[in-house]
Amino acid sequence: MVLQTLRKGASGWIAKIFLVVLTLSFVVWGIADVFRGMGASSVASVGGTEISAQVFRQQYLDQLQRISRQAGRAITPEQARAFGLDRQVLNQMIADATLDAEAARLSLAVSDAQIAREIAENPNFRAPGAKAFDPSYFQQILRSNGLTEQRFVASEKQRQVRDQLLQALGAGVSVPQVLLEAVNRFEGETRTASYIRVTPAAAGTLPAPTEEALRAYFDAHKLAFRAPEYRKISVLALTPATLSAGITVTDADAKADYDRTIARFGKPETREVQQIVFTSAADAAAAEEKIKAGATFADIATARGLTPKDTDLGLVAKSAILDPKIAEAAFSLADGAVSGPVEGRFGTALVHVTKIVPGSYQPFELVKPQIVSELQLDKAKRIILDMHDKVEDERASGATLQEAAQKLGLKVQSFDVDRSGHDTAGASVDVPGGADVISGAFAAQPGVETDTVQLPQGGGFVWYETAAITPARDRTFEEAKDAVTARYTEAETEKAVEAKAKELMDKAKAGTPLAQVSAEADIPLQIAEGLHRGRAEGPFSAESVTSVFDVKEGGFGIALGAPEPDRIVFQVTKVEVPQQMPDTSRVSQELSRQLENDVLVQYLAAIQKELGVKINERLFAQAVGTNPAN
Repeated sequence: MVLQTLRKGASGWIAKIFLVVLTLSFVVWGIADVFRGMGASSVASVGGTEISAQVFRQQYLDQLQRISRQAGRAITPEQARAFGLDRQVLNQMIADATLDAEAARLSLAVSDAQIAREIAENPNFRAPGAKAFDPSYFQQILRSNGLTEQRFVASEKQRQVRDQLLQALGAGVSVPQVLLEAVNRFEGETRTASYIRVTPAAAGTLPAPTEEALRAYFDAHKLAFRAPEYRKISVLALTPATLSAGITVTDADAKADYDRTIARFGKPETREVQQIVFTSAADAAAAEEKIKAGATFADIATARGLTPKDTDLGLVAKSAILDPKIAEAAFSLADGAVSGPVEGRFGTALVHVTKIVPGSYQPFELVKPQIVSELQLDKAKRIILDMHDKVEDERASGATLQEAAQKLGLKVQSFDVDRSGHDTAGASVDVPGGADVISGAFAAQPGVETDTVQLPQGGGFVWYETAAITPARDRTFEEAKDAVTARYTEAETEKAVEAKAKELMDKAKAGTPLAQVSAEADIPLQIAEGLHRGRAEGPFSAESVTSVFDVKEGGFGIALGAPEPDRIVFQVTKVEVPQQMPDTSRVSQELSRQLENDVLVQYLAAIQKELGVKINERLFAQAVGTNPAN
């Protein structure tokens, strides 16, 4: 938030821990659902400290805007509540109030002089390039963030008083050596397993399903084959692509663009160019006369003590020569010719061309469609806002989406989709506006006007409306037969693979060596070495590796294979535990932070239990824009 920005660089490690604790404390302990004994404008209270609904709502909206900026799109209040943002903000404010109440009980305080000294030493309050605190720059920052000096100083005092409590609790927490050793064993332990991979092919060919079996499966799983609710959505998409189709580009405009940007359609002519720069025009003229008399360009360069490195510009395009006059002279000469004196930027020069590589360009007719399309899109981007206003004017006048589109020469598309964006055949549908349009259509009733969706990165606008609703229903067996057959076959295949895997494991457990079990089943025996917890390896997914670590050395097990429905029958053949402790500094720091968090969580919970936490749920619901339950 604003204060976090202003305090940048002023907070220590304990403040970072506090941010985590604010959420964790209430996730673990919860808060009371009571609203007796508070002021009419308070959304919550901790002991005698009250949190006003106005202050809570302002912090909630600030947090909502910050998350929207991070996400690159607007987060609706409904989405924020679904994520639990409203409760998170309230819990943070209750945690703040808890610490404030405890600090007041302990008579903790911070002096004005200390706050003034820290503000003066904060480099964020120095003007760019300044080495000392600038009061006017400080005031400018406060004003730009809607703060007064008194409000900021009071907030800083409050923060530092809370930090005194947190530092007293969290500082100096050490990690027991036995815990470090246990973590090292857990993270460093590796296992080797011999295994047989049981695939559907290894399980054998399944008989074709009978009609009776399919019907029985259908009857037992009707919900899985139920047709979802569909919505017919009318969509008017106003994008550069939809507008460009109606824009005319003349051949003359296309040719002019081709001539202006011809470099992108091929390779320009290049030349090997040399030049000699003279300090005076007279010296250049004298050199020109010598060349006319039979001297070569190289003779002139040698006489002036110049090497090829001093004279060569290389094989260059005209645009690569910095001096326009030299470039013009070089590209007007014949191969091998030397120019007369040229008044360039750095003196008078003679220019020599030693090689010409002709340019190669695609002909205009070949690239004309591309140029026309680009010019159409460019013009569409320039008129899209005007067209948006025209559509809005038509809608404001009472015109339907279809009427507005017809009058403006636009097209309304129609889509029949379920909530996941699939049509009645199960195919994914590319609806303009994507999930925003689909979710909006499922939240609206036919005939109800919906909000316009603005596409990201200037992509245009989408208007839509729900045209019709097809309720969810049970499909008949005949309708769902193909899907039933596929699901039934998948289920029976999985059963067969599972049964085969269990058969092989039972043989191994009964004493038959796994290698012999493998040979008798005509399935290769394989070995997986160096398996680590949580890491996928070959056919072992991260989940199936966990199964390997649940078995003792020499033991057997069955794990899911990748891909499913494969199963892996395995035997743990070796367990290796690291004998030496690696560098534990990183692990120790992480465990220390977690222990500190645990202490702080319990501390906050104990204070809240003693002081009492109350919430006015009705006022809370009003502050976040919902209707409280009656």
